Amino acid sequence: ADVSAAMQRLSQGFAPWNATPPQQRAAILRRAADALDARLAEFCGLLVKEAHKTLGDCVAEVREAVDFLRYYANQAEQHKPQGRGVFVCISPWNFPLAIFCGQVAAALAAGNSVAAKPAEQTPFVALRCVELLHAAGVPHDALALLHGAGEVVGAALVADARTAGVAFTGSTPVAQIINRTLAKTGDPLRPLLAETGGLNAMIVDSTALPEQVVDAVVQSAFR
Repeated sequence: ADVSAAMQRLSQGFAPWNATPPQQRAAILRRAADALDARLAEFCGLLVKEAHKTLGDCVAEVREAVDFLRYYANQAEQHKPQGRGVFVCISPWNFPLAIFCGQVAAALAAGNSVAAKPAEQTPFVALRCVELLHAAGVPHDALALLHGAGEVVGAALVADARTAGVAFTGSTPVAQIINRTLAKTGDPLRPLLAETGGLNAMIVDSTALPEQVVDAVVQSAFR
């Protein structure tokens, strides 16, 4: 029920947001970037508390999110894109601010309204990011946050007839499920932008320095 209500609101909010001049959309994203930059310490604290990241990782992630906002603001001004409709953005737990913010910023810059679905493990970081974007000037009818399990909320968003496209970062099997769901609609104009990954082995040979190996393994485990 929440998904249906949100998609209806976002569908109605798409046209006015898409009609907003690209320069104005860019200015809103830049205001959000400045606000996020000014609140770096606060967002680092959220990332430590909810995503259990190291402080060094947190600083890098907040800066990356700021970079995304400014980059897509520049792209909007340069290319003056037109949106497709309601874009569904599904982000992962391992970069709960940078990837979440990057997906949403790209879709908004292009003129789409956005249904943002963060990972179940990191909802509070996403909430604060969406609140920041709304405060910067993104209309509530152009950006909605939908928490919940991927099998329930994510699946409902992808299957909704009002979904114009999906941006997804996560596992390859889930991306394949989303791809099949979109394919069932028979609409070739509903794109899936998927960034998927997996786990890699670390191979250490006899020439390696043990202290560097330890450092690399710890970073691999906790960054």
